Amino acid sequence: MPHLLILAQPVPPRSLEMLGDLTEDRAIDTPFGPVGPLARRRQPDAATGVWILPYFGSPTRTDPRATIWAAKSLGVQRILAIEGMVGLAHDLTRGDIVLPVDYIDWTKHQPTTFFEQSGAGYISQKPPFCPDISAAIREHLPAARPVIYLGDEGPRHETAAEARMFRQWGAHARGLNLVPETYLAKEMELCFAAIGLITAHGADRERAYGKGEVRRATREVLQALPAILASLPHPPTCGCNHLQDGARQRGVLPDDWREWK
Repeated sequence: MPHLLILAQPVPPRSLEMLGDLTEDRAIDTPFGPVGPLARRRQPDAATGVWILPYFGSPTRTDPRATIWAAKSLGVQRILAIEGMVGLAHDLTRGDIVLPVDYIDWTKHQPTTFFEQSGAGYISQKPPFCPDISAAIREHLPAARPVIYLGDEGPRHETAAEARMFRQWGAHARGLNLVPETYLAKEMELCFAAIGLITAHGADRERAYGKGEVRRATREVLQALPAILASLPHPPTCGCNHLQDGARQRGVLPDDWREWK
């Protein structure tokens, strides 16, 4: 079963060669719009490959439901996102690697469910991110700091007052690409987790000037990716792939996920 890697942080294409040879390019049509092109890489001795999707959040981005639907249609079970984030906490700086463990949804214009008609999206958000993928990230990137993620949508930067407010709420990092994707993935019984790279300071802090820290951190994350993906348990032990069992048993959802609505 292939994985999906969402790249919400620019990386040199050649740096992805460690995930294997490029074997396929594909665009996917979904009920929520087109997705892609996606590139598939695969190691010669690997049973599965990794689909890679460049991805950047904004109010005009691809409908997040389309991304999750496309992943499901490709037979993907696990989605790992890599995102550049703003450090709201004053002890986070450029080049720090973080692991989102919870989130605050501050989006305003994004779809919130696949199930506007049935209410089948009423799923627990505890834990907010897939435990299996998060455990693999902690194992192979032990310096990754657990953070509470503030999901925003831009396109503007936060104000200094907003940065202080977000921090008072308990948020450590702000980004544009994990919410609503993480809970839409739950609705489709997919695993979703993320690795964050701090690329800027919050608006209430002095600007951080780059000295190669983000580039070095990106390289560290990419070098860890093969080990992270290889260490994921098969089959999943997290339960993400059974989140709609109750809805199916009650007859709220049919067995064929393509008929879910």
